Amino acid sequence: MKKIYGELSRIQQELKAPKNLFNKFGNYKYRNAEGILESVKPLLNGLALIINDEPVALGERYYIKATVTLTDGEDSVSAVAYAREDEVKKGMDGCQITGACSSYARKYALNALLMIDDSKDSDDDSLSPKNPDNQKDEDPNPPVEEGKEIKGVTVAKKIPAIANLMRNEIADIQERLNLPSYEEARKQVFAWGDALMASGAVEKFDWKLITEAQAKSLFKAIRETFKPGDAA
Repeated sequence: MKKIYGELSRIQQELKAPKNLFNKFGNYKYRNAEGILESVKPLLNGLALIINDEPVALGERYYIKATVTLTDGEDSVSAVAYAREDEVKKGMDGCQITGACSSYARKYALNALLMIDDSKDSDDDSLSPKNPDNQKDEDPNPPVEEGKEIKGVTVAKKIPAIANLMRNEIADIQERLNLPSYEEARKQVFAWGDALMASGAVEKFDWKLITEAQAKSLFKAIRETFKPGDAA
C-alpha cells in the first residue's frame, strides 16, 4: 500500500487543474470533472484511474454515489462522493437529471481523492490576479476577513471553515436551482433559513454569528425540507 499512496501524493503535488470554464450568470470561473480528468491523465504513468457510479436510496430520495479509485493493479485507494437527484428540473428529462447528478458527484469524488480545492493556481500566469484579463473576473465571493461585512453577514472573527462552508453550500443551491446569480441563491437561503427557524425545524441563530455546526444543521434541513419548486 505504501507505493500507491506515494504515487497518489506525487499526483496531488504535480496536478494543475485550473478553473478553465466561466459561468457568465454567476460571474465566476469553475472546473468540471472532464477538465480534472484531462489534467490528471498525463500524470498517471501506468496507473489506472477508475470511476464508477451507482444509484443509492437514502430514505425516500435517490443519490448518485461516485467512487474514484487509483490503482496500480495490486493496491488501490479510493474516494467517494454523493449527489442527490432532483425529482424535477426545468428543461431536463430524467436521463439528463441523472447525467448531471453523476457529473457533479464525480467532480467532488475527484476533488477528494486528488486534494483539489477552490483556490486559483498561483503558478499559472494566466490565472494570476496580476493578469489584467483576470481582474474583471475577480472572485465575487472573496474569503471572509475579520470584522468585515460580506453580503449582509458580519463575521465576528476570522473563520475560514465557516466562510467556505457557506459559500460552497450557497453555490451548490445556485447550481441546483439554476439561479442566475450567487446573490439570488444567498437570498433564497436566508428566506428558507428564517422559515425553518420560525417553524422550529432548526434552532434559532444570529445570521451574523452563525457557527459551523449551525450552518451544517441549516443546510441539512434545507435539503430535507425544500425542493427546487419551493424556491421563492
